[in-house]
Amino acid sequence: MRGGRSAVIVGQTILVGAALGVVMGVLWWWVAPTEQWVVSDAGLTPAEVGFTEWFDADAWFLVWGAGAGVLLTAISWRPGRDRPVALVLGIVVGAGVVALVAWAVGGALGAPDPQTVAETADVGTAVPGALGIRATAVLFAPSLTSLTVLALLLSNARLYRKGATDAHSATSAGVPQQIW
Repeated sequence: MRGGRSAVIVGQTILVGAALGVVMGVLWWWVAPTEQWVVSDAGLTPAEVGFTEWFDADAWFLVWGAGAGVLLTAISWRPGRDRPVALVLGIVVGAGVVALVAWAVGGALGAPDPQTVAETADVGTAVPGALGIRATAVLFAPSLTSLTVLALLLSNARLYRKGATDAHSATSAGVPQQIW
């Protein structure tokens, strides 16, 4: 029944990722600014040249994604540490789910498409832009941070177990220990 336990670990990690994605999407929508448009005769024009809001929305997604990746690994570590392959698989898929769910939730909570709003608005009306991601590489933030934290945890656990096993076998064999 070893495969059944591994499947449970993968499934639980993906569900945790989905829940974290919802929370992250709400937080991203709450703090990330959106660009502002003004309705003109020619259509929509930016209210401000530079679009710092585009960068800000991506940066906030990166920050929340990194935090969600760390949380995903921290939550999944204890139940899955005895099944490292299942844990890695669950973290990879779960972190992807975090990013996609957060992107969808944040976008859904954000303002509607400014083009459709502009069609019925008067000239000079300010229209908020939709919340979105321009640099799609930020979608990998949860994956990169969660796998980095997982690698640190796995290497630390391996060194701890190896050290405990070596010390036990050496002392039981009567070999003197050298402490550095």
